Amino acid sequence: MAIRQKLSQLTHWWNIVKELSPRQVEQELLTPFRIALVGQPDRTEAVWRVLTEGASPTMLQTASEYVKRFTSPPNEEFDFVLACDVLEVPQDAVEAVVDHFHKHEFPLVALARVLPGTRTLVVNRIIEDVATLNAGLAMLSAVPSVFPLLGLLAPPAALADMVVLTKNQLMMVLRVAAAFGKAPDWKQRLPELSSVLGAAFGWRAVARQLVGLVPGGVGMVVKGMVAYAGTLTVGRAVAWFYATGQAPGKAERARLYQQAWEEAREKSKEWRQP
Repeated sequence: MAIRQKLSQLTHWWNIVKELSPRQVEQELLTPFRIALVGQPDRTEAVWRVLTEGASPTMLQTASEYVKRFTSPPNEEFDFVLACDVLEVPQDAVEAVVDHFHKHEFPLVALARVLPGTRTLVVNRIIEDVATLNAGLAMLSAVPSVFPLLGLLAPPAALADMVVLTKNQLMMVLRVAAAFGKAPDWKQRLPELSSVLGAAFGWRAVARQLVGLVPGGVGMVVKGMVAYAGTLTVGRAVAWFYATGQAPGKAERARLYQQAWEEAREKSKEWRQP
C-alpha cells in the first residue's frame, strides 16, 4: 500500500511537472553579473574567501571572472560595489551581496552557482519568497488548506488554485536544487526527491486536523499560515537533502514543521495589520 501510494504521488507530481519548463531556471543560472570588492588587499581577500567558500578550483576560476578586487573605487561599471573596509566581519559580505541583488529582483540562483558562500542565504531567500507568494495566493483564492504536494483532497473549486501553488513549490524545488549545483532536470530531480516529498511528514493528518478545528471554513489568515508553513517545510526538506545527502529523519521532520509553523504564526501578524 505504501509503495502504491508513493507511486501515485510521483505520478501526480510528474503530471504537473510536465507543464513546467526547467529552461527558465537554466537561463537564471547563467545570468551574468559583476561585483567589485573595494578595500585593503587583506580585507578584499578575506571577503573573497567567504564568498567562494567551498568552491572547487574550476569554480574559483569562474568566480574570478565575475568578482574583481580593487584598492580604490573602479572607473568601470559593476552591478554592485562592496566597500570591504567598512564591514565589521568578512562574513557580513554574504548578506550585503544577496540583499543587494535580491532587492533588484536578480535571479539569486546565479549568485549561488558562482559564489557557493552565498548558497545558504540564497536558498533561504528563495524558499521564503515562494512561501510568502503562496500564502498570499491561498488567502486571495480562499483555498481551505494548502499542502499541494501531498494531493490533499479539496473541493473541486479549489483544485485550480492548488495546482498553481504546487507549481510554485515545484519550481522552488528546482531552484533550490540548482543553488546546490544540481542540473535543473526533472527526470533526475523528481525521483531522487520522491522520498523527501513523498513521506511529507504526516502533513495530511496535520492539515485535516487544522481544517477540523474550523469545520465551517478556515479563516483567511489561517489559510495563509498553512500555505506558508507547508511551503517553508517543503523547501527546507529539499535543502536538507542536498546539504546532507540524506532525507530528514523523523526528529528533523518534526523540527522543520514546528519551526515553519511558528514562523507562519509570526508572519501572520503582518497580514492582520490594517
